Amino acid sequence: MGRYSPRSRRRSYSPRRSRSPPTRRGRGRDRDPRLSPAPSGLLVRNISLDARPEDLRIPFERFGPVKDVYLPKNYYTGEPRGFGFVKFRNPEDAFEAKHHLNHTVIGGREIAIVFAEENRKTPQEMRTTSRAGGRYGASHRRPSPPHSPRRRYHCQFLSAMLLLNNFLLCLYFRAWVSMRCISHTA
Repeated sequence: MGRYSPRSRRRSYSPRRSRSPPTRRGRGRDRDPRLSPAPSGLLVRNISLDARPEDLRIPFERFGPVKDVYLPKNYYTGEPRGFGFVKFRNPEDAFEAKHHLNHTVIGGREIAIVFAEENRKTPQEMRTTSRAGGRYGASHRRPSPPHSPRRRYHCQFLSAMLLLNNFLLCLYFRAWVSMRCISHTA
């Protein structure tokens, strides 16, 4: 048997347990209805691109007073984005409208309705999301600023290397030409 060494002894580490009650994280399905009020906003997808807010307000008002109808547009082009938000005054009315109007045809298209998880975005938030998304989806690379010191140094280094390379090529060519001329004259 070997000698006992305090360094060779294994230790098991277990996470410390907090004495405070666990907190709920996340959103959506695991949300406790007792902690937060029921959602009163609906996200309506697959809306006709030529739809107006009144085209949504009229069928949804059959289920209760509508607080707001919002059809977002692309900030830069002004074109409709094909979805909208309907905000009710009462969550019960929103539930009834979702139940009865989901997968019905409005404006020649079958709409799909889900509860909106977030509040309406401000124009500033829409500007930043549409700029980051690009045409075909979010870009995962952040381009460096055009006049960053690192880029400037890189450009200066490359231009100096090109100048040096051209200078050396000229010297080499002159030496080659002079060698050819000397060999032809002799």
